[in-house]
Amino acid sequence: MSDQQLFDHKKVNPISHFIRQKLVINPYYFVLLLAGLFGLNFYHVFGFEKELSFSPFFFLAYAIGQSLLEVLVLAFVANLIRKYLHRSLYYLFISLCFICIFMHYIDFLLVRFMDFSLFFGIDIVLDETLDNFIELLHLTGISINSWIFAGISVVVFLPMVAIILHYLTSKLARTKPIGISHGQVLKALFCIPLGLVALDLTFSPLVDKEEFRFYQRVLPWKSTLITPKEQLLELTRSLRVHLSEKEALKELHSVPIALKKKPNIYLFIAESLREDFLTSETAPNVVQFREENIRLGQTLSNANCTQLSWYSIFHSQYPLGWAGKKNTWKSGSIPLQTLKKLGYKIRLYSAAQLKYYGAGELILGKKNHLADTYHLYTHYAPVTAAETDEQVIQQLEKDLQEKWAKEGNVFLIFLDSTHFNYSWPKDWPLKFTPISKEKTDLRVSNSLRDIELIKNRYRNSIHFVDSLFGRLITSLKQKKLYDDSLIVFTGDHGEEFFEEGQLFHASHLSHMQTNAPIYYKLGDNRSFEGLETDKILSSHVDIFPTILDTLIGEKPFFKLFDGESLFKKDRFPFVVTGRHNGGRNPAEFFIHDGEKKVIAKFTPSKKIHQSKALEIITLKDLSGKTLDIGTPQQTEAYIRVHYQEAINRLFSAE
Repeated sequence: MSDQQLFDHKKVNPISHFIRQKLVINPYYFVLLLAGLFGLNFYHVFGFEKELSFSPFFFLAYAIGQSLLEVLVLAFVANLIRKYLHRSLYYLFISLCFICIFMHYIDFLLVRFMDFSLFFGIDIVLDETLDNFIELLHLTGISINSWIFAGISVVVFLPMVAIILHYLTSKLARTKPIGISHGQVLKALFCIPLGLVALDLTFSPLVDKEEFRFYQRVLPWKSTLITPKEQLLELTRSLRVHLSEKEALKELHSVPIALKKKPNIYLFIAESLREDFLTSETAPNVVQFREENIRLGQTLSNANCTQLSWYSIFHSQYPLGWAGKKNTWKSGSIPLQTLKKLGYKIRLYSAAQLKYYGAGELILGKKNHLADTYHLYTHYAPVTAAETDEQVIQQLEKDLQEKWAKEGNVFLIFLDSTHFNYSWPKDWPLKFTPISKEKTDLRVSNSLRDIELIKNRYRNSIHFVDSLFGRLITSLKQKKLYDDSLIVFTGDHGEEFFEEGQLFHASHLSHMQTNAPIYYKLGDNRSFEGLETDKILSSHVDIFPTILDTLIGEKPFFKLFDGESLFKKDRFPFVVTGRHNGGRNPAEFFIHDGEKKVIAKFTPSKKIHQSKALEIITLKDLSGKTLDIGTPQQTEAYIRVHYQEAINRLFSAE
């Protein structure tokens, strides 16, 4: 090398040269991706039907900043791949960029429907067994073949769309090039995070805490760079643990019990049944049953999803310990074992899929050994829940003609038509119109007009289930099986129609998602005489303690239950309800006193039985309005005093 060449080489700084270089990618493709994200940001923030305030503008600015930063990072990485690696890797990455942006749209649907992010959803799915994952797909009402087609489309169709868009925009890039240097991109990558931090420090203190939690979920990254300090309630003890299965069975069998007269017990559990939708128009038979028998002041489910509610009903325990038992508890429900010990036969009639999270064996024991008869009519698309509900009732009507049906039976009846997509027979006369013709679980519009169409579907499904219940009650009366019987009618949880921002259930702990009916008929109902039933607050955990108390009186082994008989003096004045958390224990729950509730979350959320602190999320009244107690210190003091009895029970040593 000559002296002149060596001198010229030394003059070229490789870093400076890299910074001055122009991008070699198609910038219009990434501008298109960014435009798609900006449009989604705007709709996501302002698509909620909330009063206009400062909060949505703050979070829109933050979402735009995060989106811009994300697309710039993708574009810069794509440029490096295009410049230094094989072209095939570049086009592969271009496809991945498109899929990445598309995932934000999937995230939007999950946030709107389920109130959780795509990342949280993936985390939940990875915790699932293959069998349960398939059941979850069936629950959507969409066939497995359709899901397979959708999966193939994501793998094949989306990359094709990405390549086509890149090809079309590359023509524009050649005719109207945009000269962007590496240095300009690096400056933006440095300045945007600083701008977001400045936005945090300047304006986030002005955002109401409740609003912050509400809108934070619309951000592409689900969090601001500087998050507000959580309000924690420190505890001295961790969550109370129930007796082991061996200890519980020992406790049960240490008490001698017997019963001469064994009236039939009928437990009707309807899916997703919200109490305020049960009117003389939608459910005349249920309403008549309610008026002739016992309706309590307020009844709540112990969860906003099926698997947790079933656990609370049949084990009479709050769902906070459900995950630890679903795969290890082999003997089945303690209340059902008690009834078996008294000489009852357990007879199951279900249109609901009991394989869901292993619910069947958790209720009926390993291989469903507690069930003396087992009639399961599952429905997978194109078969509807209405068809299998009809089969359930037909089989039960047939069995009621048998001699053994006169006494000594526990009939467990699960009806499923009121689960979205909401179904009824093809020839069923529609009472509520117009209705949504679309798959309700795929609808994302939250316009009031569309919601009314979905509500009418729900009302029609309730009307159909009500007719089945009415048929059974009529049949019981005709066969003279009604008068002495013990009948409980309930729903596993409620259903929401965007009253508090979500659709259906299993998303958050709104009153709509936890407002389940629980109606009692205990023989001639004389046991309720003297009780001010209109002032009683109750939940699912109280059902079997009440039934058992009616039959044999309160026994020492009732301490195995979180629930209490309705006839017990000085009843526990709170309800504890957990939020859906996939196959894990609920991390979020509320304590309700009948007028207001505190919603809290375990910290850490994945190890709730090791947690000694609760994050206080909010205090709300029955209407869902947030209660302002004052400063964080005043709020903590109020919760410690007002909910002391509930906290002591949940976190007491055993």
